[in-house]
Amino acid sequence: MTQESSQKKGGRRVVAIAVAVVLVAVIVAAVLMMNISPIGPAQPPQERLLRVSFANVPYMDPAVGSDEASSVYFLNVYDTLVYPNKDGTVRPHLAESWEVSGDGLVWTFRLRQGVKFHSGRELKAEDVVFSLKRMITIGEGYGYLFKPYVDLEKTRAIDDRTLQIVLTKPFGPFLITLVRLYIVDSQLVRQHIADGPYGDMGDYGKSWMMTGEQDAGSGPYRLLEHKRGESVTLVKFDGYWGDMAQNAPTKVIMYGFTEPTTIRTMMEKRQLEVTDQWQPLENYDAMDKIEGVEIARVPSAMIFYIMLHTRKPPTDDVHVRRAIALAFDYETAIRDVMPFEKRPSGPVPSMLPGADLTRKPLERNVEAAKAELRKSKYWGQLDQYPIEFWWIAEVPWEERVALLFKLNMEEIGLKVNVVKVPWLSVVEGMTRMETTPNAVSIFVIAHYAEAGSILMSRYHSEATGTWEQGEWLMNPEIDKMIEEALATVDFNQRIQKYYEIQRKLDEISPSVYVYEHVVLRAFQASYVDYPAARGEILPIAEYELDFRWFQVFPERIPR
Repeated sequence: MTQESSQKKGGRRVVAIAVAVVLVAVIVAAVLMMNISPIGPAQPPQERLLRVSFANVPYMDPAVGSDEASSVYFLNVYDTLVYPNKDGTVRPHLAESWEVSGDGLVWTFRLRQGVKFHSGRELKAEDVVFSLKRMITIGEGYGYLFKPYVDLEKTRAIDDRTLQIVLTKPFGPFLITLVRLYIVDSQLVRQHIADGPYGDMGDYGKSWMMTGEQDAGSGPYRLLEHKRGESVTLVKFDGYWGDMAQNAPTKVIMYGFTEPTTIRTMMEKRQLEVTDQWQPLENYDAMDKIEGVEIARVPSAMIFYIMLHTRKPPTDDVHVRRAIALAFDYETAIRDVMPFEKRPSGPVPSMLPGADLTRKPLERNVEAAKAELRKSKYWGQLDQYPIEFWWIAEVPWEERVALLFKLNMEEIGLKVNVVKVPWLSVVEGMTRMETTPNAVSIFVIAHYAEAGSILMSRYHSEATGTWEQGEWLMNPEIDKMIEEALATVDFNQRIQKYYEIQRKLDEISPSVYVYEHVVLRAFQASYVDYPAARGEILPIAEYELDFRWFQVFPERIPR
């Protein structure tokens, strides 16, 4: 399951499927305690109102949040230097042009002129430098993307429209990671600095930003209201410099709850336009029957892995791991457990640049699996080495995957103990090699739109001791291959190196690739144009919810 980052990874962003389930009860209980009804009045026809549900209310500070709701809030309220394209490249946004030195270390950006913050102040290069330093220093959000590479001492504003970001070592995907560098109004933030741990910068304005009284952005929407634990309301920023769809929403309400009955009722009464992605399948089926409501199926850069511990008997034997991968019944896992998911062909989601699209998904072959077991050092004594499989307690359907795994493995002679474990206990258990189980099923999403993101977080030694790598791979050859790929500035050469890493992983079989996640959202198709529902998809999580590209037609609301 994808979750908020472990202690080691700080603010590393993930799509928190298990956390989403936990948060539902907490948030709904809080709403009831405050005597606040999540269901508001019906939408007036004269207003282009878009209401969307999430697992939680966003964190308001772009140096702190990294979960789904927060990331959606940031990309709508704040601007970035570049904007992603469908193919994983980027195009100019706040930066109208850029240059990079031959060694890939010095990036010089020329900013667009006349961009205004919501405060009315013009955005300048010093704001970009301030935002980058602030994000890295606070280190609770997407700062981890930049911290290993950016030289803060040498990064500077040359003039009001020109800045240089200096890296300590080449980082090929640097440009695409800049879609997570949200630019804040440095003067406004400085006005609200309180005592804190960051030297002369005090708390860097964090306490003020987190209250949600006011935003510090320049994006297409500005903050109107923040109801703690319930919702965030945005309104269209009339001074926005960029393009918007002709009938883009004039107001957006981001709700922070997912309770199925509430969500279904709101959809029936046209009090919600787009649902969260965490609804049970039966709720999607029920909402699909509502007049004018459709279910969008949106591909994502997320894979559901069964992670195999490569340092614990018997999964420390490559032949046992290969046998497991060959014996698992992938088709049944989709047909009978999660019918909307798709088969992955390897460790990298197919929508990411660097995924080897020539690969074919592994097919189940019981006889080949048995043959692999006969090659293992545990042959003849496998009954002495049971495999412990953990599934996430907060996500009930995972038990069905675990039981299918047990059935498949026992068919080839492997004993499996299935254990239901709460998410926080999973995170804690995976911090140590000896307490990590033989197998654990978890969703992991790419942090930026390239294969290197998922390969680094899943298989590099730096990821050991976190929930994103239950394999404890610690393979020096794999580490070197990943590092060399990320240091390769030339895009095509970098992609080829990603292919080589995927082939190498095939040899050592550290994981079982079960699902490539498809996000499901119910939406009011009769009066809302949802670009992702018709195939307009970007390979970066949350960008499907860039509200300025939605269109709302109140006159089409069914009466």
